[in-house]
Amino acid sequence: MNRQKIFLLGLAGVAISCWYVARFEGEPKLIDPILVARLPETPGQWSQPALLQNIDEPTAIYIVAGLPGSDGLFDALRLDINSAARSSTRIRFGPHTAYIPFDSAEVTGFPVIEFHGVALRRPTLHLLAFPGPGGPGFHLVDSATGAVHIVAGTGNSRRTLLTRTVINSNRISEMGACLWVDNSRSTAAFLWQENAIWTLALFSLVPKQT
Repeated sequence: MNRQKIFLLGLAGVAISCWYVARFEGEPKLIDPILVARLPETPGQWSQPALLQNIDEPTAIYIVAGLPGSDGLFDALRLDINSAARSSTRIRFGPHTAYIPFDSAEVTGFPVIEFHGVALRRPTLHLLAFPGPGGPGFHLVDSATGAVHIVAGTGNSRRTLLTRTVINSNRISEMGACLWVDNSRSTAAFLWQENAIWTLALFSLVPKQT
C-alpha cells in the first residue's frame, strides 16, 4: 500500500471519528427579545417549569416548578415583562381559575423551527438492544450540522426570533419542547437550561407598525 492510500485512509478515519465524536450545541442567539431572564431561584433541574399568565395581568409571567402544597397552592415566581421585576408568590391554577398556561408551539404549530444545513441518520454501534433481547448491532441516530432558526409570522411579518449553530447534533427536536406561546398568541417564550439554571426569553409576536 503506497503512502497516498495510507494518507487517504487516515484522513477518512479522522473524518469518521469526528462524525462520531465531535459535537457542538451553540448558545441560542436571540434576536430582538422583549425580555431575557435567568431563573436561578426556579427549581426543576430535570423537569421544565410551567409558564402561565393571569388574565387580569397581561404584562406578567408566572413561572411554576414543583408540586402544590397541602393547601393546593403552588410556589411561583412572578416576572414583570416591562420592568423585569420579580417576586415570589403562591397561586392556584387549573380550570376555572384566572391563570392560563402557555401552549406548546409543537401543538399550535407556531412559531416554527427551521433547519438549514445537513441532516443525516448515522449508524451507531450498540452492545445490547433494549427493550427486548439482542446482542451487538447498529441503530440510526440523528446527526444535524448547520443552523437552527425559530421563525414566527408569515409574509412581510415573518421574522427570526433566535438562531443556534449545531454540529453533529441529535437534539434539534428537543428545541420544540422549549418553545411556547401565550393564549392570546401575542408572546412567544423560549425556555432552556444551561448549567442547571433555566433561562427564559420572551418575544413579541405582534407585527411592528410601519
